[in-house]
Amino acid sequence: MAYTAESVPVTIIESLLFDNWNTNSGNIPKPAMVDVNNATDPLRADLINTGDYILLKADTPTFEETPIGTWVYGNQRHSVLLEVYTANSRQRLYDLQKEIRRIIHDKMHSVTEFQRIQYRSFNELVQEYMNIWGGRIILECLNSSVLLNTET
Repeated sequence: MAYTAESVPVTIIESLLFDNWNTNSGNIPKPAMVDVNNATDPLRADLINTGDYILLKADTPTFEETPIGTWVYGNQRHSVLLEVYTANSRQRLYDLQKEIRRIIHDKMHSVTEFQRIQYRSFNELVQEYMNIWGGRIILECLNSSVLLNTET
C-alpha cells in the first residue's frame, strides 16, 4: 500500500482562506497569513504598512481521538487557532471575523482531508497597545466514525 501523508490542518485552513477570500464583499482586503511554528518567539508585524494579519497555529489539544464501541472506529478532531490583528478599527476586526466565518460555513465540506471544518468561537483580545485590535478564532477539522486501524 502506498504511503499517505498525514493531513496538516493549519496548512489546509490557510489555503482555504487564501483561495476563497472575497475582496469584493465589504472591501476587506485579503490579510497576510502566517503559519506560526514557534509560539514562544515574539512576532513582529507591520500592521500600518502591510495591513491586517491572520496568525495560524495549532490549538491545544492539537488532535483528539475518541474511540467508538469496540475501538475499531472513532471520531477525530483537530483544533486550529487563528489570531486576527488589525490597526484599522474594531469594526475591521469584526469584518475580518465575519469573512473567515463566511468561508468556513460556505466551504465546511469542501476539503477532502476532513469531513467537516467547523467554526467554534471568536473572542476579542484585550491589547495593551493603542489602536491595535485582535481576536482569537477557534476552528475544528472533524472526521467522524473513521477506521482507527493504521496498519498498511
